[in-house]
Amino acid sequence: MPYSLPVQNIKRGGPRPSRFSALVRYQKTFLTTLALLLFSAQINLKAEDESNLYSDEELYEMLFRDTPAEPPNKKKIKWTPSYTFETGVGFSDNPLYGPFVQEEATFWENSLEGFYLIESRPEFFTYLYLYGEGKIYEELPEHNTNSIYLGQFEHAYTPSGSSHTYGFRIRYTYYNQAFDFSELGLPYSLSVTSDKSEIIPYLSHNISNNITVTMEILLANEDFKSITDDNEDVGISLILKGSPDILNWKFQSEYIEKKYQERSKRDWNGNNMEGILKTEKVNIALTFEKDLEQKSLRNSKAKLLWTNLQDDGGGYYDYEKLSLSIRQEFKVSTYEIELALGAAQTKYDRRLTDAGEIFKRDSLTSGVSVTRNISENIDGYFRWSREEDFSNARDYEYSSNFWSIGVAWEI
Repeated sequence: MPYSLPVQNIKRGGPRPSRFSALVRYQKTFLTTLALLLFSAQINLKAEDESNLYSDEELYEMLFRDTPAEPPNKKKIKWTPSYTFETGVGFSDNPLYGPFVQEEATFWENSLEGFYLIESRPEFFTYLYLYGEGKIYEELPEHNTNSIYLGQFEHAYTPSGSSHTYGFRIRYTYYNQAFDFSELGLPYSLSVTSDKSEIIPYLSHNISNNITVTMEILLANEDFKSITDDNEDVGISLILKGSPDILNWKFQSEYIEKKYQERSKRDWNGNNMEGILKTEKVNIALTFEKDLEQKSLRNSKAKLLWTNLQDDGGGYYDYEKLSLSIRQEFKVSTYEIELALGAAQTKYDRRLTDAGEIFKRDSLTSGVSVTRNISENIDGYFRWSREEDFSNARDYEYSSNFWSIGVAWEI
């Protein structure tokens, strides 16, 4: 299963109120506030020249890029808003990702996204991004809501005529997901809820017209509500990114030190040790991306990631992971199709299974998204995704499918 914790990390307490009431409270508050913010911004902060707004592709690149870059050289504007609302219905054969107890459930899904690009002077690049997503499950009365809320603010400064960019990001993430914990001898399902805050200052330098190097510092704090797994992260990453005519590429190396507040150290056999756990993780990633610009074949992306984690205890959490993900976009008639495929292999250094073997896990992920324009600014979509884990420990083997159909409205 995607999330696994020791038994002693479960917070004890009396009966909790219905998760449905919690989702209604959070989702209504979030969506109402966000909607008012979006529309008031559109009324009061319209762009000076709507014909000069950025395209969807440009906004996506600015938001999800990994290294800072100046926005396209266009006429100066004060405010560029972009909003997307999605709603749909779906079905999952194992929404709790359970290895033993698997319950089917239908769900209603909604998401609301707002992106604001703010320009005051050419040297500055500033935006605010807000996102909220939630699912309500009909057949899971005890854990009938899953949700995630994300807010990110970024500000960057590039002195005139300089090849350096100085900036920072502030990110907040709220996460609420129910999982199956039957292998721990607990009630078979439990909701995991966390609040995570991150501050990421960075410095970027343009080596040439198409090669950029960036150094980032990560400071993060994560607070869990239903389990005692609170932690703090301190990290540093180095990113080298190139955009020649052939294809775009990116190399990233990252070191993260995580300090837990209450999780105990464990020996190789899983027994508790004295002291609070601390881990060190190294990530090395290589990404290639190419816009084929053909009639049918569109954007292609591949990412290779190597991860190594070491704890300061008896090696119970030490592992090495290698993963590969591939994404391909197509245009067939009036349909836009995206295919995704991923595979990962994880091998622990010392941790043993009940059979005395070194613990290992393999995983496969796949997905299909089909979108078709219905009318101006309104698209219909169909999505399918699957996760499957294989392991020499039965407690960690599961498969889960999600199907959904709905509409997306962009303004």
